Formats: sequence, C-alpha cells, structure tokens
Amino acid sequence: MVDSARVVRNERLARILPEALGALHEIIERHRITEREWLAVLDFLTEVGRKDEFVLLSDVTRTSVLVDSITHEDGAATPSDVEGPLYRENPPWREKPVKIYEEYEGIEEGDVLFVRGRVTSTDGTPLGGAILDVWQTGPTGGYDVWDERQPDYNFRGRFGVEEDGSYEFQTMVPKPYTVPTDGPVGRLLEAIGQHPWRPAHIHFKVEAEGHETLTTQIFFPDDPYLENDTIGAVKPELVRPLERHEDEEEISRRGLDGPFYTCDFDIKLKPAARG
Repeated sequence: MVDSARVVRNERLARILPEALGALHEIIERHRITEREWLAVLDFLTEVGRKDEFVLLSDVTRTSVLVDSITHEDGAATPSDVEGPLYRENPPWREKPVKIYEEYEGIEEGDVLFVRGRVTSTDGTPLGGAILDVWQTGPTGGYDVWDERQPDYNFRGRFGVEEDGSYEFQTMVPKPYTVPTDGPVGRLLEAIGQHPWRPAHIHFKVEAEGHETLTTQIFFPDDPYLENDTIGAVKPELVRPLERHEDEEEISRRGLDGPFYTCDFDIKLKPAARG
C-alpha cells in the first residue's frame, strides 16, 4: 500500500504524462493496433529491460541525440554528443606519454593515430586541471567488451592535460562498427529495415573544476556511414580531418615503424552555473 503522505507530486510529470499518453493513444487508434500487437510491444520492452538494452533503444530511435541537443545548447562550448551504452566506469589512468591501448593479435591491421589539442574555457582560458576520459573501438572494429582478442579496458583511459591545457594521446584510427544486433533492439532494426552501422568515432568525457562536464565524440571525413549513422549522432562541428605523416625523421622520433596520422581537436568547456 502506497503511503500517500510520502509521495511528492511532480508537477512537470503531471503535465507531460497525459500529453504523452494522448499521443500514444492517438497512434493506437489511428493504426488500429490489435491486442496481439500490443502484447508483442510489451514483450519486446520486457526483453529490452532483461537484456539491459534501454540505452541502446534510446540511441537507435535517436531519442538520446534529441534530448542531448535540448540539454546542451550553448553555442560557445564544444558541442556535446551522446555517451552511448559502451562507456565503462573506472578506466585505467594512463601516464604520459599517453597511449590508450595494448598490443593484441590483429592490431597490425590498423594505423597509429595521435589525437591532440587544448582544453579551455569558453573565454579561451586554459584549463590545466582538466581530466580526459576517452574510449573507442580498436582497428579490428570492436570494443574490448565484445572483441575477445583485446585486453580488458583496451582503447580506454583517463589522463590529465598539461598546465597550458594541451593534451596528446596515442591510439589507432577506429573503424565503423555495428551496434549490438543479437538482442531485441537488433531484431527491431532488422524488422524496420534500418542498418545497425555507426561511423568510426572516438568518445570523450572531459571534466574541469568550475565547468560543466562535457561528453562528446569526434568523427572523420570520408566515412561511409557519416551521413547515415544509425543513431544520428554526427554533428558537422565534430568531424575532424586526419593528417597522414610519412616523414622518416618524424616517424623515428615517435618510435614508430611506419606512417601515422594526427587529428587536432580543441575542446571548450562551459563554466558551471553559480549558486
């Protein structure tokens, strides 16, 4: 039995829920949804919860992107982007020079990439105390959580920036990949004819004292899924060019065996609201 004395009325919810239910009921009536179809919807949602795919469902329906764009509208800061379902808490701290991966079988298929830039406030003040948390797929197109060849927490890491806000980390050029398709959300995509592919990208979570935490991604030109990302998360401002380096002296200085790429990505954080 609910103790009514302990229930606090949520005025915003009380306004929104009837509107949402009204829209749902209108769709059911317009399309003459049958009992069998509605029970299939309930079974689907139950399985989504059992498989822990609600974040994935929010992503592929492009609801996550919409909510993110509404929540973060400051044009002076670096655009935010969705976190996605594959972030892992407590990634390893990477010491400088920062390298976020360990070698594994198949990694030779990829290209070394150095991502570099500066973290500043929106007024240009360097944020020397900032912490970056980055994660991505490997060059074989998988995250560590499903690519059994990779060491645990591979292509993930946290590290600090320099006093002038600058940073650089060594990784490898990521590859496009499919979101998980072996569960209910994958079956939904197949049923509606929506492909499951995401363009290659690198996730960032950036923290600095006195500033709002930024979660974002960067993408790369010429990716075949740049224009039709299955979750619709690509923003033009976050597409960053890759530059190929073939100078032998530079290759030797970095201790590499062959050409590598660089990508510049400056990050501006929004000051936190006072009070």
